[in-house]
Amino acid sequence: MHLQDEYVPTRFAAKCAYLQMTMGSHRLGQGLINICRHIVRDGRECVGPFLDDTETTCGLWEPKPK
Repeated sequence: MHLQDEYVPTRFAAKCAYLQMTMGSHRLGQGLINICRHIVRDGRECVGPFLDDTETTCGLWEPKPK
C-alpha cells in the first residue's frame, strides 16, 4: 500500500467523536445545539462548521467510531 492510498476521513464536525447534539434550553429559545465533549472544550459549543462541503479546522477532531 502506498502512503497516498491511505484513507483520510473528511473532517466534518458532525462526524467528530467528541460531538454531542442535544436540545438547548426551551426558555432561552434554543433548539438543537452542538456541544464539544473533548476534555479541553467540554461543555462548550462545537466550533463547527456543519456544512457538507466545508471541513472543520478544529485541532481536537477525531473520527466517530463505526
